Amino acid sequence: MEWPLVIATFILGIVLGYVGRTIISRNHESNGKGKVLEQTKLELSQHKQEVTDHFELHHKQLAEFTEQLSKINKQWNDAANTLAPKSKAKPLPTLTSQASIQESDNTQTDELDSESVIIVNQNN
Repeated sequence: MEWPLVIATFILGIVLGYVGRTIISRNHESNGKGKVLEQTKLELSQHKQEVTDHFELHHKQLAEFTEQLSKINKQWNDAANTLAPKSKAKPLPTLTSQASIQESDNTQTDELDSESVIIVNQNN
């Protein structure tokens, strides 16, 4: 009578060991997934910051480029007017950023010539 009890106890021990190991491994997997999730969230926030910094840098560079190009066009137009004042040549457009348009709207009420102004949209 002892052998069936020993075999049943052995089988019960195997089943309980398997169930215990499965539960413990699931806890470790969920802890590992939580760590991976936190790591991924951190990497995503860092990537978003890098993209934001990248666009801010390029916006600044484009604004500087627009300003320099506007100065060159103004110098070109001034030189053309000085050297050939009666010329019918169309002047080069002067580029204006939206910030300087807002400043000029606040200080002046003069209308801008629509043919000589290109507006750079800062919202995009």
